[in-house]
Amino acid sequence: MAAETVKTESVSLKNLDDSMIIERYTGFSSKFSAMDDATCKWLQHNFKGVRAIIMRGEKSLKADIKDIQTGDMLVELDSFPPSLKKLTIVNGRLIEELKKRGFLKFHVTRVKKQLTQKQVKQKEAVEESSEMIHKAKESVAISKGATAAVENLMDNTRDGKMEIGDVSGYVDSIIGSGSAEAMGVLTSLKQSDQTYAHCTDVAAIFQSAYIKLKEREGIELPPEKKHEMLLGAFMHDIGKAKVPKDILDSTARFERDSREMQLMQSHPAFGAEILTNMGSSDMVINMAHYHHVKLDTSMNSSYPQGTKFDDLYMETRLIAIVDVYQALVGRRSYKKSWAPPAAMKFIDQLSGIEFDIDAWNNFYQIIGKYPVASLVEMNDGSIAFVVQAAVEDLDKPRVAVIRNAKGEDLTNNSLIDLAEEADIKIVKDLDNYDVLGDASLDIFTNLKIT
Repeated sequence: MAAETVKTESVSLKNLDDSMIIERYTGFSSKFSAMDDATCKWLQHNFKGVRAIIMRGEKSLKADIKDIQTGDMLVELDSFPPSLKKLTIVNGRLIEELKKRGFLKFHVTRVKKQLTQKQVKQKEAVEESSEMIHKAKESVAISKGATAAVENLMDNTRDGKMEIGDVSGYVDSIIGSGSAEAMGVLTSLKQSDQTYAHCTDVAAIFQSAYIKLKEREGIELPPEKKHEMLLGAFMHDIGKAKVPKDILDSTARFERDSREMQLMQSHPAFGAEILTNMGSSDMVINMAHYHHVKLDTSMNSSYPQGTKFDDLYMETRLIAIVDVYQALVGRRSYKKSWAPPAAMKFIDQLSGIEFDIDAWNNFYQIIGKYPVASLVEMNDGSIAFVVQAAVEDLDKPRVAVIRNAKGEDLTNNSLIDLAEEADIKIVKDLDNYDVLGDASLDIFTNLKIT
């Protein structure tokens, strides 16, 4: 593999990496300030043929390493012979040895290696995945803030004060930072609730999928359209503001014909009324009004009753799927969540029965068989997080290994593109809470992908 010299520079020990060749050692620990006999002999034995710059008394001298003396202060080591190449070509083993011996600063030549096409692709994949992890970590605070804004909005609406300013502000922030996809990734990793965090997660997943769907159709959504759709997704359950809070926040299972269930199933009609009074678009109203309508409208779980499925906009058919997906994978304190791949498989079985087949196929192709943040086991026994959904073969996403086949947790996480590795494959999807417990979110957002 060819190599091209880029530049020379001075670096400290902590900044050394394997793209460097050391030309001179220029900084040393205190034991080299007034060297004792043992230090001199060690240098003379291990640095044969190297030239030293020393301070002897008040004089700066250039000397062969064999001529250094007790009491000299070492200033620099340079002119390494070819036989000592192992002391100049930087690698992990050399860095550890330099740290142990007290060598602190260096003048290096940085070398840029000419990468193969496969290496370039891997490097780009690592950068893409690392950027996604960074955005996911930043999105934790955004998600919490947006969820609090949704709760305040519903409380205020319940009290007769409709103020969407805070939620609208988060919409602008999410669109401006491009963080919708990263927020959606967090859904299966964090503790949430059935109303407020649900609205936030559904909005993020819907927006990410909707924008990608439009891009596939060759449509670039203008900022005002992105704002309308994301705000509409946040507001899809706004009708729950008219449900008493003790019912809304209850974790009890209500009987089908109970007053509580009737009120809960009235929230789409309530939402349509609220949004109509706000002057929202027909599409946003449709999303709130009909996102619980099933393809088979005779089902008990389909409401409002008497609705024709043909009345549902495409956007409503999509958010209906996202709504169920989030309800399955979102972690609740009172129920066991589904692993994202299991949720995808379940909804797939209901497509064409409860859900529009075209909307489902679009969602499935965009989110993937193994959505990002799915925890999976590989055929070698290692465990990994999915960090990028597959593009062509949906069984072969990109994964970052967090635990090796020996069961050892890793601090550096190798990226594997399963589309490029014929011998490695996913054999099982795992429940991240069962395997990692409350550490799931922290582990995922602190992945160090290599």
